[in-house]
Amino acid sequence: MLPKYHIILGAIFSIILYFLFPAIGLIGAIIIFLSSFLIDVDHYLYYVYKKKDWNLRRSSIWFLRNRKLFNQMSRAEKEKIYMGLCFLHGFEAILILLIIWAIFYPNNLALFIIIGFVFHQILDAIHLYSVKYNYDKVISFFYSLKNSKNKKLLQDIK
Repeated sequence: MLPKYHIILGAIFSIILYFLFPAIGLIGAIIIFLSSFLIDVDHYLYYVYKKKDWNLRRSSIWFLRNRKLFNQMSRAEKEKIYMGLCFLHGFEAILILLIIWAIFYPNNLALFIIIGFVFHQILDAIHLYSVKYNYDKVISFFYSLKNSKNKKLLQDIK
């Protein structure tokens, strides 16, 4: 899913939560909103790692080009590739945040980040289903890593 959709849907989600649960407060709603799309910083860090380039504009172009290539593939072709590894996408990041929240409870900062991350993951799962791609990215980082073995990286396909 493109970042603009995560931003729009994250804003709507945060506003709804703010009105349904006013106890989260404005700061809590803002943290949920920000975490609902800033989780994708791991995509950018993946680009930096792969390309040794910190340029955000070139990163965006690279991802858009890869998205176009991916969308042109058949389901069988999609099964033979992986899209990259993103360490914040998966239950491990959420589990770490849950542990942090449990340690520092009643500070709800980690809880608000968890809510944003989970919302983002749900949107990603819906998107991956709609483009007929596997869910390993949103299940677990390590599961995704295991499943990437013997597959080609999308960006390496000519």
